[in-house]
Amino acid sequence: LPGHLPMPPQSPSSWPVPPQYPPQVPPPSFKPPRVAGAPSGSYSPGIAQPPNANQKQRNNGRHDGGLLTQHKTTGYRPQLSELLGHVVEFSRDSHGSRFVQYMMETVNPEERQMLIDEVLSDAVPLMQDLFGNYVMQNFLEHSSNDQRVLIASRIKGSMTLLSMQPHGCRVVQRAIDIIPTENRNALLMELLESHEKIIRCAKDPHATHVMQKAVILLQQEIRRNHKTKQNKELLDTIENSVQREILQLAVHPHACRLVQRTLGDCNPKRSDAIKLILDTVMSTYHTLSIDQHGNFILQHILDNGSLDQVATVHNHVSSNVLELAQHKFGSHLVEKCLQSATPKQAEAVVLELLEPKGRNAAYIKDGSEDVLLVLMKDPYANFVVQRAFDASSGELRSRIATEIRNRSETLSRFTYGRHILSHINKSMH
Repeated sequence: LPGHLPMPPQSPSSWPVPPQYPPQVPPPSFKPPRVAGAPSGSYSPGIAQPPNANQKQRNNGRHDGGLLTQHKTTGYRPQLSELLGHVVEFSRDSHGSRFVQYMMETVNPEERQMLIDEVLSDAVPLMQDLFGNYVMQNFLEHSSNDQRVLIASRIKGSMTLLSMQPHGCRVVQRAIDIIPTENRNALLMELLESHEKIIRCAKDPHATHVMQKAVILLQQEIRRNHKTKQNKELLDTIENSVQREILQLAVHPHACRLVQRTLGDCNPKRSDAIKLILDTVMSTYHTLSIDQHGNFILQHILDNGSLDQVATVHNHVSSNVLELAQHKFGSHLVEKCLQSATPKQAEAVVLELLEPKGRNAAYIKDGSEDVLLVLMKDPYANFVVQRAFDASSGELRSRIATEIRNRSETLSRFTYGRHILSHINKSMH
């Protein structure tokens, strides 16, 4: 009003309070949406309405993923008739996939076929799914031969895609392990159709496992006199591709495992490709022995090769033991040699550590330095010295213990030296 000061603005706490309505009664201006399927004018404000048939169906979990939600929240276990139409949805869920696998294991053959029919159209996506791949593996395991062939037929045309996928490669391995030979070979031909594809799969972190599985199965069947022409052709295809790229594959983090599987028992009489692979490996011992992955090829020969092949690896290690023992990866090969050696082979390696000769003597930069002390202070060679002690016996073992204890005062000042002293003392007691 004129002549009056303006009123200060009101604080939120002093603002007018909106009118309160009775519980469950909407404001007069509120008009609720009409429920689909409900008769016109059936809504009465403030009065709870009983659900109609459509609402009951939704609440019981029959639409929009409700059945899976009900299973997860209440533990409800639907019957097969209820599950049909939801199998793919269940298979993609952590809880649902377990239930589908349980159903597959407990139903009769006719009902299993119904479950399989549900997933066939989505088989490839399910094989690539985090949880769905376990369902597909389970279906393969608990199906009849005809049903397995039916499931595996969905892999055809997607063999490379699935093999290079982290979940799909597991289904492929299970499939080629369990389906009939002729169907398996038909799938493998997709991977082996060219040299380039074989090398790409060998280097792939997932497909390499499929390739390894294929080599194992083919080798097993040939050893069991199931030497079909197709089996031999497929195995020869893999062996020839590995032989052509052996130096590249042997030092590859994933492909080196395929090289080991391909070598198998290291018998050069198996094929010309195996003989050429072994010849190449023997000519590159030093390169492979100090490589992070290549040294596993030589370890494989120690475990599976003939006596002559094993002796060749031991001679190489013994002649270069000082260099290999102080190398991060070469030391692994020396330890493997000592663990798998005969007493005579172990003695040869140990004597080279104590009294270096030939290449080992030339490797010593200063002829006056204490070689054994240098090895024991080295972060890698100290483990070699421990394995040399463990692999020795009699007078040689006592000599190593004496040599180590004579240097105990110096060794006690180094971390790795203390490790060796502790190992010797425990072993002697």
